[in-house]
Amino acid sequence: MPSREVAAVIAVVLVVLVGGGYVSKPLWQPWWYAGTICDGLLSADDLADVLPDKQLQAGKEEADLAHGRLKCGVDTDDGHFSLAVDVESDPDEVDRELTGEFTIPTRPRFVFPSGIPGFQSDLGHYIVQDCPDLRRDSSGRKRRLVTRVIGAWDEKNGTPATLRVAVSLANGVSRKLGCGAPELPLPKRAVVEEKAVAPAAGGANCGWLGRVRLPKNPSGKPWRVVSTEARTPITSCQLVDAASGQPYADFSGWYGNWTDKSFATLIGANVALPGDFEGTGPLMSEHFGTAAAHCDGESAHYEASAYPVDQARSLPARELRPLLVAFARDQAERRGCTRLQLPGKRIYPNRR
Repeated sequence: MPSREVAAVIAVVLVVLVGGGYVSKPLWQPWWYAGTICDGLLSADDLADVLPDKQLQAGKEEADLAHGRLKCGVDTDDGHFSLAVDVESDPDEVDRELTGEFTIPTRPRFVFPSGIPGFQSDLGHYIVQDCPDLRRDSSGRKRRLVTRVIGAWDEKNGTPATLRVAVSLANGVSRKLGCGAPELPLPKRAVVEEKAVAPAAGGANCGWLGRVRLPKNPSGKPWRVVSTEARTPITSCQLVDAASGQPYADFSGWYGNWTDKSFATLIGANVALPGDFEGTGPLMSEHFGTAAAHCDGESAHYEASAYPVDQARSLPARELRPLLVAFARDQAERRGCTRLQLPGKRIYPNRR
C-alpha cells in the first residue's frame, strides 16, 4: 500500500478511536491532554512522565493569560487531582499563593538547575519570576508571576518532569502576559543537584561562610556549602557535612513585599511569643531565626534554620545566630539594601 494510503488509513483509525472515546484510555491521555488543557502549553512527553496510568479526566480550567492567571489540571475519575496548576500575577494572589508555604520554617529543596528561579516544597514546585515590563501596582509593589505545579505522585519528592511542566507554563504565560521575564531554560529529564563546595568557593550566596568563624562540625570533617544563583527572588545557601552530605543549616533570602505577611505567618505559627513582644520579628527561636531589610523599594526577609539531625548533632540557636547575622549583612550589602534589622540575642521557645 502506498505511504499516502497508509497515512490516510492511520488518520481514519485515529478519528474513529477519538470519536469512540478511546482518548480517555491511558495510551492516549498524555497526547490528548497536551492538546486540550492549560492553553496547550504542555508537552505530551512531560505529561506521560507525570500522569498515572489510570482513567483520568480534565480538571476545571480558568484561563486569562492576558492578565497572568491560569488554573488547570487533570483529575482521576474519583475527583482527586493527578496534576494541579496555579499561575498568578495579581500581587494579592501572589501573596496568598506564597504565604501558604510559611506555616513552618521553610526549607526550600533547591533541586532546580541554575537559571530557574524558585523552589520545591511539600506544596509543589514554585517558580517566581519578576516582571520588569509590567508597572508596579498602586501600592508600589513589583509585579511578579508565580507558577505552582504539583503532581499527585510527587508531592514529597518531585520529579524532573513536573519541573519541566512548571517551566513550560511559566514561559508561556510570561510571553502572553508581557511580563518581560527572561526565557527559562527547559531542564533535562534528570535532577541536576548543585555540587557541594568549600565555603570559600561558595560564590555570591555562600562565599561569606568562608570569611566567618564556623562552629565545629560534630562529625569532625570539614564543612561544605550548596548555593543557588545570587540574583533570583529567592536565594539559598546550605551548610552540609563534607563526609555524609548531611545538611545542618539553611540560609535563605526572600525578596518582595509578599514576604512581610509570609514571615509574620512563619513566626506566629512556630514561636511562643510573650505578651510583651512587639511586632513580628526579627528574632531567634530554638531552631530558626529571621532578619529583615528594605531592598529596591520593597521588603526583604532572611531566614536561617538548623536541621534537627539528632540531639547531639544540631546547631544550637546561639551558634546559628551569628551565621544568620553574617548572611543577612552580606546579602543586604550585595543588593544595596537599607534598614537592616537583625535578631537580638534572646532565644524564644518553639510553639509546642
